[in-house]
Amino acid sequence: MLLGRLTIFHKVILFIVFLLIPIFGLYVYSNRVSVGVVQNEIKNAIDSRLAFAQNRLNLQLDHLAKSAIQLGSDPIVISFETIEGFESFFDVVDTKRKAEDRITIQNIQSDWPSRSTIYFPKKQEAINPAALINYDDDMLTGRAASEWISEKSGDASKPNYQFLFYSIRSSSGYSDPLKADNVVELRLDDDNLIQLLNDYKATGQGDPFMYHAELGIIANRTQNENLTEQVAQLLRQRPLDWSDSFRAKLSGQTYLVNYIQTNLKGWAIVDYVPMQQVLSPIVNSTRLFYASLVLQLLLGLFAAFMLYRQVQRPILTLMRSLRQVKNGDFSTRIQSVKNTEFSFVFQRFNDMTEQIQRLIENVYTEQLRSRDAQLKQLQSQINPHFLYNCLYFIVNMARLERLEPIERMAINLGNFFKYTTRLEKPDTTVADELTLVRNYLEIQKLRLNRIDYAIEVPEKLQQLQIPRLLLQPIVENAVIHGIEPKPGGGTIRITGGANREGVWLEIEDTGVGMAAERLQELNRRLKQPVSDETGYGVWNVNQRLALRFGDQAGVHYLHSEQAGLVVKLSWTPSDYIFPEGVDSDVSSDDRR
Repeated sequence: MLLGRLTIFHKVILFIVFLLIPIFGLYVYSNRVSVGVVQNEIKNAIDSRLAFAQNRLNLQLDHLAKSAIQLGSDPIVISFETIEGFESFFDVVDTKRKAEDRITIQNIQSDWPSRSTIYFPKKQEAINPAALINYDDDMLTGRAASEWISEKSGDASKPNYQFLFYSIRSSSGYSDPLKADNVVELRLDDDNLIQLLNDYKATGQGDPFMYHAELGIIANRTQNENLTEQVAQLLRQRPLDWSDSFRAKLSGQTYLVNYIQTNLKGWAIVDYVPMQQVLSPIVNSTRLFYASLVLQLLLGLFAAFMLYRQVQRPILTLMRSLRQVKNGDFSTRIQSVKNTEFSFVFQRFNDMTEQIQRLIENVYTEQLRSRDAQLKQLQSQINPHFLYNCLYFIVNMARLERLEPIERMAINLGNFFKYTTRLEKPDTTVADELTLVRNYLEIQKLRLNRIDYAIEVPEKLQQLQIPRLLLQPIVENAVIHGIEPKPGGGTIRITGGANREGVWLEIEDTGVGMAAERLQELNRRLKQPVSDETGYGVWNVNQRLALRFGDQAGVHYLHSEQAGLVVKLSWTPSDYIFPEGVDSDVSSDDRR
């Protein structure tokens, strides 16, 4: 009875699930066995290669350490300790030259190039055939030890490493190197370790590197820096044993990470191998899976046919209708399919689209009314205060009998109010808006006499259609809040440009500017309901751009390189093709 209440879709799904269970079980079992075998073999192979590299490194280090001990016990070197018994200065020079020759021979006999220096603390002298070394007690104090020590130099992005070994000829020299007969310092560069890593990498699939928890990484010459840093970060988070291996997720892939410690204190050789590239030999398990897959396909074809006929075709019909709704066609309706589960879905879909269509019509009408009301409110907000200031200016100029400023003020004022009181057309061009801004700036320049401006907008952009009174509120804010409070005045610069992403106009002033926190706060408030702190003018411009051109359009505050403020208006015209080179096509250049 329970099975009879299930839909056809659920029946097909249950059938496919029961069909896949044995196949899935067999595949999981065979895959787990194969992966375990291959992973164990890979681990053993990497461990063997790491042990070989470690043994090679340790042998070289032991050989170099023994050579340093032999050098300190060389008769020529020992004879130099008793130069007071030499009969002449030439004997001293000859003995020193022979000691330098011993050092040179010792250095070139090793497979790994090294540099040796012999210090004679009792004589306050040092011998190095390759460079002039000044003896310094402080250099030996605290550094001479019975094991290799590491030094790091260079910048953090590309450090250099040196490894030092000290051979001290005296029983008490390690506790107090200044009492030793001689101290042999052997320096080994990291180039030798890099070559060891390169040789290691050439024989396998890994990407080896040397790791030290405090000093950092010595990489091979073709190292993947990103993956290596991820492995090093994992190693920093775990205590290191003498050797170990673990699996890690790096950049979305699974890697097997192996490491082994060396005789260099704190240094380990690390190698990591991508498991995806080495699991390909799982052939026997996949054959069993392919045999099961053939049976699955035969039975799945029938299930897929039933699924398509009873479920897929109605879903495709629903998807086509949803795409039409997404494209804005809310008048689409689906004919109901009888005797199927989709009849209820189709009926609800038709009800939903009908309700959405009514709601959108109502909301769009309300937005148009709100936009008109906001525009009229903005105009009424601008006119009275601005008009009073202009009339007071005319009165003052008349008392001074200065006719030319009165004439200029009257002309610009008349043009300004002729434009702002023309409400029959909600849209205009960028060129008309720029003309209004010029009239406004000329008026403010007459009043304040310390404002300059420049308008540099390409001719092609000036022909674009935009809502009225977008620029004037921004420019007014720049004058009142940016230029007027600044002693000495300033400059307002209006520029524009376009690319394939959209169009922008920028109003930049050299005024007092504002702090970064205040700038972020203003940008955030533009997306919220209007408030006294936000200011109605700029908020209105942002809302009208978004209503007209979409949510990506709007206003954004930026810092100016001239220590002032930049207000950027950006939008994407729906019927505009952005030509190449429009950013530099500036043919309008008005400067005052």
